[in-house]
Amino acid sequence: MMIGSLVDEADGSSLVDPTPSRKIDGTVYVMRHGRTSLDVQHRSDGWLDLPLSDEGQLELIGSQQALKTVPIAKIYAPDLKRTTETADLVQSGLLSSPKIVVDDNAKTWNLGVLAGTKKRYGRPEVQKLVADPTRAPLGGESYNTFVSRFLPWFTKIGKEAVKSGKPVLVVCSGSNLRLLGEHLLGDQDAIDLTEGGLAALHYSGGSWGGEVIRGHEDDSENESA
Repeated sequence: MMIGSLVDEADGSSLVDPTPSRKIDGTVYVMRHGRTSLDVQHRSDGWLDLPLSDEGQLELIGSQQALKTVPIAKIYAPDLKRTTETADLVQSGLLSSPKIVVDDNAKTWNLGVLAGTKKRYGRPEVQKLVADPTRAPLGGESYNTFVSRFLPWFTKIGKEAVKSGKPVLVVCSGSNLRLLGEHLLGDQDAIDLTEGGLAALHYSGGSWGGEVIRGHEDDSENESA
């Protein structure tokens, strides 16, 4: 597993082709949506459907520029304002002009009544739900339901990328990224990204490797769904 920054963090404007030189069979880029007003307040978004803040739009530029020359075939995003807006803004700067596919299988974990709460208060409750994965929060879904919805979908997307040899981009949320890190890389923090952050998952030799391109999440206070 490779983790490292390939973009100049001083201004996030460097043009970088993040495709590695080693032989790979397929690549899925994963990106965390830009910031919303709830993220600024360190609150969990969940399925609350807020648009990007002005800051959230601006912080996408670095990742957009890093992908500018990559031949992205499709961009997948769930039907939430923050994820579809992120997909639209990123698409507008890519030379490959990829199609945007809206698919709710890529949605974040539905935490029900926990959405909108301060993360430092909600985190212990989320950890209890992970420890008891069949229990659902009021108005939400169990961890098992989230896993069984998202992972098979991502597996399908990954197989398509490997078969076609064309990279794709998935715009998602923190809970999706932590699940992918745990399931594919054995570490839920491996590709845990800040808002607007970007990572690549490369399939090679029968297994996945992870590479953070920009925005690794190292602030435990900023864990949002």
